[in-house]
Amino acid sequence: MDKIFKKVCLLKDLSPNKGMCFDIDDENEVAVFKIGDKVFAVDNICPHNHVPEIYNGYVEEKNVSCPVHGFTFNLETGLQPTGFGCRLRTYEVKIEGGAVHVAVPEERRFDFGADAYE
Repeated sequence: MDKIFKKVCLLKDLSPNKGMCFDIDDENEVAVFKIGDKVFAVDNICPHNHVPEIYNGYVEEKNVSCPVHGFTFNLETGLQPTGFGCRLRTYEVKIEGGAVHVAVPEERRFDFGADAYE
């Protein structure tokens, strides 16, 4: 099945190293970050405490820290820097015509599986 992408914003609307929150369907949000010349999209809900505040997190290099308890996640992989613990879901992003598009998954769920520990 082909991937479905949803336009969430214009690239020029993203501030460097700051997150923005967007709905990708009726129930779910993604946090979008522009780091250097790359754009990342991740679940806006922290898998540690289920608070929808990732977009307000502190950004350093390619990592974002949840503003509630400080859990840090890599924006490329969704893993914590230690490689252990819960994983933040990441989304494919493409830029077309100056707009940011995020892939909408067929099925949404938190990733608490064993692969989060690899």
